[in-house]
Amino acid sequence: MEMEATVLTTEKIEEILLSDLADIYLGNLGTVDTDLQLPFEGKRGSRFSWQTGEILFISNEGKVTRPTFGVGNREVNLEVTASMAGITKQRIFTATVLEEEQKTTIVKVYPVHVQKKDLKKSLPSVCVAKLDNGEYTTVEVAWNQQYVSKDMSSMQGQVAGGKYLVELIVIEDFETEPVHLLESYATKLLPNSPFKDAADRMLSHLEQVDIDQLLYSFREVADLSTRGAKPMTGWDAPECNLKGHTTGHYLSSLSLAAYATKNPIYYEKVEALVNGLRECQLALADKGMHEGFISAYSEKQFDLLEKFTTYPTIWAPYYTLDKLFQGLLDSYQYADNETGLSAAVALGDWTTKRLAKLLPEQLNKMWSIYIAGEFGGMISALMRLYHLTHEEKYLNTALLFENDKLFVPMAENFDTLDGVHANQHIPQILGALDIYEETGEKKYYEIAENFWQIVTNHHAYSIGGVGETEMFKGHGAIRNYITSKSAESCASHNLLKLSRKLFDIHPDKAYMDYYENVLHNHLLSAASHSCDGGTTYFMPLEPAAHKHFDTDENTCCHGTGLETLLRFQKDIYAFADDTVYVNLFYPSEVKAKDIAIRQLHADNHRIELVVDLPASKTLKIRRPQWADLLSLTVSGQVKECSDMDYLVFTGEMVNTKIILDLKPVVRLIAANDDPTVCSIAYGRDILAEISESNEYQQLSFEKIKKGIVEKNNYYQLDGRQFVPLNQINEQSYHVYFQIV
Repeated sequence: MEMEATVLTTEKIEEILLSDLADIYLGNLGTVDTDLQLPFEGKRGSRFSWQTGEILFISNEGKVTRPTFGVGNREVNLEVTASMAGITKQRIFTATVLEEEQKTTIVKVYPVHVQKKDLKKSLPSVCVAKLDNGEYTTVEVAWNQQYVSKDMSSMQGQVAGGKYLVELIVIEDFETEPVHLLESYATKLLPNSPFKDAADRMLSHLEQVDIDQLLYSFREVADLSTRGAKPMTGWDAPECNLKGHTTGHYLSSLSLAAYATKNPIYYEKVEALVNGLRECQLALADKGMHEGFISAYSEKQFDLLEKFTTYPTIWAPYYTLDKLFQGLLDSYQYADNETGLSAAVALGDWTTKRLAKLLPEQLNKMWSIYIAGEFGGMISALMRLYHLTHEEKYLNTALLFENDKLFVPMAENFDTLDGVHANQHIPQILGALDIYEETGEKKYYEIAENFWQIVTNHHAYSIGGVGETEMFKGHGAIRNYITSKSAESCASHNLLKLSRKLFDIHPDKAYMDYYENVLHNHLLSAASHSCDGGTTYFMPLEPAAHKHFDTDENTCCHGTGLETLLRFQKDIYAFADDTVYVNLFYPSEVKAKDIAIRQLHADNHRIELVVDLPASKTLKIRRPQWADLLSLTVSGQVKECSDMDYLVFTGEMVNTKIILDLKPVVRLIAANDDPTVCSIAYGRDILAEISESNEYQQLSFEKIKKGIVEKNNYYQLDGRQFVPLNQINEQSYHVYFQIV
């Protein structure tokens, strides 16, 4: 009996074409510097043909030719046509092709300083060099043991590929010092703030998260049932080599939601996700992979990295591992999940055994590979494990992730960040600070402090964010990088972590001034105004900028954005043995032992708190840098206002009301390299003008000095309307202006 051929209807063919088009994944198109691997056939049998909008930069076959240095990055549209049985459908991708790096020449090299005790380790693999364009960089060094001074205080090395000799100078060991850290406690946001509104939208999104979908690729690689779940999409799609990272972020976010709200639904989701990951971890071992390993793919990417394989063949396997590591540790720390700690310990043991077999030279080369060698916060993850278990092996493994190309120049206080991937390196600095916190080795504190000063003073936009197309630019270079791809959200997320950790060590107001600006004007601005978990990848700052909220591409910034609105609530307050700090101003409440603080009102004009505090404690309220303090009242009595960084209150407080009456100040925040291009701040808000003009809008300095008029839903300046950047959603806007 003959079988009848299945005849596909037009409707079914169109469905196939659209599904095949939706499945196409080309990697990170925001920062293209290598050839694209264009598919020419879909999973369901459709045929693909490609048409580039700029054949000079991307061919129809995916070959990439980067613009020469000075021309700038180029956006290229790629249209793919899917066809089957004479029916076609199209999809358009937009790729940003990065310009080539500037060709430079070394004009000077600088000595490297090494403590005596570190001579027993492998010597630094790089030194700092000055280039003919005025920037600094690192270059590899081969140390010659024959050229050691008689007193053993120095030696010389040959700079790779150059004529220069560099000196290694031996210095006395730094004394270790005890580290006393501030603490945080669960903080509840109260109504009437953009922080609360955004956090509530994220909580609503988390309630709807499908745990089985988050586990799809993990179960698939472990040969377990996917339970009918849909696969993840974008950077987490089955075809993508970064798959699994978003699951780690969701685990952190759900754990933080449980911590902040105590709502059982989040604890239940944490438990389901942790149990699913642990089941996959055990199944992978049964399948023949090394015990403790867990990922959404096999160990092959790690094998290839050890052979120095580059992106896009592999994509940052230790970066994804870190997200899972941190999620498991967060489930234990914030949601009291013991299984999460067990899984993290097993993963730490897998990491320790694997890296112990590799030579320092191999590790240095691995960590220096762009994208493929990115390892996120692996140092911090291992240091967290060391803190919890006190097992020395985790500290030793964390030290294997030290990156000479970053740590050496930061220890010497050189800005070598030009062309460096911002968010690949900020977590490494967090790791340095974690090492300092656990060991007291001051070298690591100085690395972190120098980095923070360099970045916040010389690389930050007005909103505090950093990087353009993910990269740091030259020292002080801002004006030419005010684009649609300014200020990556991931980088700001991690800079907040770094600022708070530095504050915990030395409670300096400057850290929290910066923190407040980034949180209020970048990360709250990056949050979608819908309950979809969306976050901007970059914060567009060019004229007629327009936000794009990532909801299903599952980028790195979507991942950190899931955490941001919940992770940083606890940083409104900080607690020392004898002092309580109020650092951020959002309606909120915190209770810790015999202390209770409620911020009932917090805006540009008024901050109102009710405090219960024993006489043994001192209360310190950060004095806002963005306002003049008109009056201070305590329980209805007017108090003198000091000019100190913090307003200081002593003595027992019982239901004591403190009110700060403020006058918001108009500030111009200029681009570091062009004082005529500025953002306008009113109080703590960076202001945006809604406009579709592609040209910089002009503002008169004289009219700015006359002040801003407040209306019901906007601000008025020179007859024009402005709103806080964090209130912009779909509109086109301007943040930088030409001041005349």
